[in-house]
Amino acid sequence: MKLQLPTLIAVCLAILLAGGIYFFGRDKAELGIAVNLESEEFKQLRTHATDAFNAGKYQQAIELYSEALKMRPENAEIYNDLGTVYYEQGLKYAGPSWPSWEQELRDNTIDEAITELKVAVDKAGSGAITLKTRDEAVADAIEEEAAQFGGAVYRQRWENEITLNVLIGQTKVYLLRARDYYIRALDLKPTHSVAYRNLGSFYMKVGRTDKALDYYQEAYKLDPRDAELEEYLNQFRK
Repeated sequence: MKLQLPTLIAVCLAILLAGGIYFFGRDKAELGIAVNLESEEFKQLRTHATDAFNAGKYQQAIELYSEALKMRPENAEIYNDLGTVYYEQGLKYAGPSWPSWEQELRDNTIDEAITELKVAVDKAGSGAITLKTRDEAVADAIEEEAAQFGGAVYRQRWENEITLNVLIGQTKVYLLRARDYYIRALDLKPTHSVAYRNLGSFYMKVGRTDKALDYYQEAYKLDPRDAELEEYLNQFRK
């Protein structure tokens, strides 16, 4: 018996549909089990990492969060968490005070300013050096000299004064790593308000209040329930 064309098409579709239900249904069920098993292990790993962080065991927290990241390489929250650990580690290497060294260079020549920077680097070893001047040439010379020994310079002008914040040593390494992890978190999840808030804190710490305010405002747009941030922004605007 010959089947009419519409009937033949219907039979073929029925066969394909039945096969598809079996194949895709089976894969989804297995995948679901794997995800559930991994999720429990992932949650425990993250909990242990958080506990280590809260206990001030930053290196242990970094190792645990890094293991969690291997399990979930596209997880924005873990990148943010790692950034937070690196940030605190960087502050720890800076010592008890921030900045580690601060000096106003009112009438200093370029050579005197460079000497001041070298003394600060030698004394501090790791941390943040804050130098203030009204002379553009002096500011340029400080920035160039700092770059030669690998310092990360954040420069901002306020009215007639130029402030240069120079990150050095392990503080520089960890804080820049924190910044990069926060940015990666936002690449993966552009609505991650906490990562925006953390980037704001980073830029506030290094003296770039203009960029800090931008990130804080973005964080508040995403999470207007953040009363603490709202109060901070109100005070900052005043």
